[in-house]
Amino acid sequence: MTIALVGEDAQIASVTGARSVVILGGTGDVGRRLIPMLATVGPWEIWAVSRRDHLTGPELSNARTLNLDLAGPEAARVLPRGAIFVNLTEATPPGLVAEILSKGDTVLDTSATPEYVDALVRVAVGKAGLLIPGVGTAPGLCTLLGADLARDRRVRALDVGLELGMGRHYGPAASEWFFRTLGASYRDPGSGRTVKPGMNLRRFVFAPTEAPRTALDIGFPDIAIFPAGREGQVRYYLAVDPPIVTRLVAVALWLGLGPWIARHARLLAKQSQRLPKIGHSGTRIVVAAFDHNNKQIESHLFEGGDQADLTAAMVLLTIDSVCSGGDEQGGAQSIMNYLDLEQALRGLQRRFPDGTITMNGKQDLH
Repeated sequence: MTIALVGEDAQIASVTGARSVVILGGTGDVGRRLIPMLATVGPWEIWAVSRRDHLTGPELSNARTLNLDLAGPEAARVLPRGAIFVNLTEATPPGLVAEILSKGDTVLDTSATPEYVDALVRVAVGKAGLLIPGVGTAPGLCTLLGADLARDRRVRALDVGLELGMGRHYGPAASEWFFRTLGASYRDPGSGRTVKPGMNLRRFVFAPTEAPRTALDIGFPDIAIFPAGREGQVRYYLAVDPPIVTRLVAVALWLGLGPWIARHARLLAKQSQRLPKIGHSGTRIVVAAFDHNNKQIESHLFEGGDQADLTAAMVLLTIDSVCSGGDEQGGAQSIMNYLDLEQALRGLQRRFPDGTITMNGKQDLH
């Protein structure tokens, strides 16, 4: 079912008594995976909001498409009330998120651009509603991996490496984010200086049986991984499988092409859909913990399936925790108030029982 909003009287109201989830950017890669997952955990009234796309396929029949320009002046008025909002697109204006929060509703956000996440956190200040940023794979799952290591008081720094396989074509939004990130300077947590991506490469062992692989340093949202009152540094790195792709991108950044890549991110994302599918299609995360002498003292190695599947599952786990009566405070709250690493891993293994979820080389996470 598709509802196109036209005229002054167009308004959507939630069905009385139904639990409602509104997925902003719901017709994209993650949204199409989240909708069938929601159907397996209970009766939900699901709205997939998109500017022009539609949902097709029997597995998506439990959701309604709401065609709406999120940047339009009528967006806040016509969106459902009393719902949990899942924001999967950075096309959602922070001002709209502020209006949703002002009505006391909950917003879960999966964004990975520091400036955008910072803007959402700012507008959440003093609002009755709840904002939880970083509820996907990265940030989200990688936040929980880092926070688990940071409980050790010896830990003063964390290096987080994320590897994405090119065994399938990612959605336009994820691909565009990748290209934009390559041209976005960031503040190095160690020196405090503004640096360009790819200037501080690092090698990670993403599997015990493989040689170390190069990863590109990038800017990522600060999700406050370290416990309150403790200072710590977190650096983020991104790699692509097969490794030759990472090395080619590193050369391009060394040649100063990062800003050009960022300016043409949308075109490059579109063209990338034509490339052959190579490498694996899974997601691997390494988090290495260091003491004050910069000696590595511990690490976590996570391997899972497709990033979109993992992100959808992490959103589902967060929704379940919120609905189960987690922290009821308003404003911006950390995902760590609702999930810890053990809960997330067990939830992911239940969702993907085929053995694709491993932690430190082990499949049995119980």
